[in-house]
Amino acid sequence: MSYNEYMAYQVLYRTYRPSKFSEVVGQDYIVKTLVNAIRNNKIAHAYLFAGPRGTGKTSVAKLFAKAINCENFNEEACDECPDCKAYLEGNHPDIIELDAASNNGVDDVRQIIEQVPYAPLLGKYKVYIIDEVHMLTAQAFNALLKTIEEPPAHVIFIFATTDPQKVIPTVLSRCQRYNFSKINLYEIKKRTMKILEEEKIPYEEKAVEEIARMAEGGMRDALSLLEQCLAYNPEKLTLEDVEHIFGLTSVPEETELYLEIHENKISEVITKLRGMYGQGMDTKRLAVDLLEIVKDALIYSDQGKESLLTRLTAGEAQQLINAVSLETMLEDAKNLEEVISREKQNSSFLAYLELCLIKMAKNTRKATTVKKTVKEEKEEPKKEEPVPEETVEEPVSFVVEPETNFLLAILLDANKDLKIADQIIYNKLDLYAYEPEKRKFYQLLIGTELFASNKDAIIVCGSTSQAASINTKAMNEELYRFINKEFGIDKMIFAIDQEKKKELIELYKKVPPDERNRPVYVEKYKLDEVKEETPEEKLYGLFGDTLKVEE
Repeated sequence: MSYNEYMAYQVLYRTYRPSKFSEVVGQDYIVKTLVNAIRNNKIAHAYLFAGPRGTGKTSVAKLFAKAINCENFNEEACDECPDCKAYLEGNHPDIIELDAASNNGVDDVRQIIEQVPYAPLLGKYKVYIIDEVHMLTAQAFNALLKTIEEPPAHVIFIFATTDPQKVIPTVLSRCQRYNFSKINLYEIKKRTMKILEEEKIPYEEKAVEEIARMAEGGMRDALSLLEQCLAYNPEKLTLEDVEHIFGLTSVPEETELYLEIHENKISEVITKLRGMYGQGMDTKRLAVDLLEIVKDALIYSDQGKESLLTRLTAGEAQQLINAVSLETMLEDAKNLEEVISREKQNSSFLAYLELCLIKMAKNTRKATTVKKTVKEEKEEPKKEEPVPEETVEEPVSFVVEPETNFLLAILLDANKDLKIADQIIYNKLDLYAYEPEKRKFYQLLIGTELFASNKDAIIVCGSTSQAASINTKAMNEELYRFINKEFGIDKMIFAIDQEKKKELIELYKKVPPDERNRPVYVEKYKLDEVKEETPEEKLYGLFGDTLKVEE
């Protein structure tokens, strides 16, 4: 390979970066909203693109910058006009990118501010794309604040961040915010297979699926993983190579390990685990895989449909169901999910995983002992004096009952664009259908509809019983935290039934148009601060009495 050929090579994620809105993966509602804004000439002066890494924030920012300057925009930029050609050549003078991770001081921001008053050299707009904007210092944010609030008509700011909580509220309030969600496994798999076909590289579908799973919702991560595999074997992508490169275990190995745990072969399990770790196994990935196979077995026991399984075959799922009780599997799922969630806090994850497996084995022994005791008592019933039943008072559950006038105020302040943006909750709801700790939110919202949204609240409509459940104070607070963490939506949720919906619509019609769109104050729950635990607290909080393993 010559020097010029070497220098011309680009990694896959750069080669296959979206060049059109139609190529953006997994962010349909955002693309649609931005295209409509350009088409209707309703372009804001500041945008915030927030979401996990590798989900398309910077790519969409660049496409948006190109599209708003295109002279012949029609759903997509034309790629023919002078503006588009300058963008494609990488030298458009009016699209300025700044990496706030390395240029985060007040002097860097002042350079932007000094250039803002000058008119664009080529296009209609001068667009500043600031990546990882949360890295700016407090002084830099304050220096930028006035410019964001009252920029010239020809200037647009697009901020991208993986951590919107670190952006100061005064900047957040001046931006249109778009929350980029993790891309689902199917979309990543589909895009990866298309790239392999374009590169004319044979592949095993299971290998692509494994890469999509490891990417954890990031398209860029998937392509980086793919590139690593192709560097090892450029002729073909195989599951065996993927498992070897990334220290993964196969499904048969994981199934065997899980069954041995519940056969009380804990000594063999720990020995095997340490041997796999010595060969470069990814311990977190093993924990996630064990959770996946437990989830598959639970799904199959409930639905009996092989099409819903992601890791196991129907035969493998049935094997687990025959060997382990559903109650034990549910407890296992809870233990695995808990240890996975603490992975980033633990310097020695292997030790925690070992203790988790010991706990799972100990739960099996307890379940077996209880079953045996019940059987013996059934065979030799003992005569006991009847014990008078105690009256147990049901705990009173406080229900949030928003008054009709308050709901009407939210409805009058509602916005169609906000409703479209908040629809992401329903678009991604199915992803939580079989997650043990989050399934309750799926069950709570499935079957309801998003009725209205303003900047601080969402009104959903469902059955009377659903509305009552959602408005229960404890569940309402949990739901608020869930949508805040998973979707970056900082809004309260209030629920109504069909009768209340009809009533609100009738009241809305009676309000004169000039009295609508009045701001309404909505008091939100306070998010708890995460307290750092000591190593001892982490250990005992996770495993309790399982630290004393019976000989």
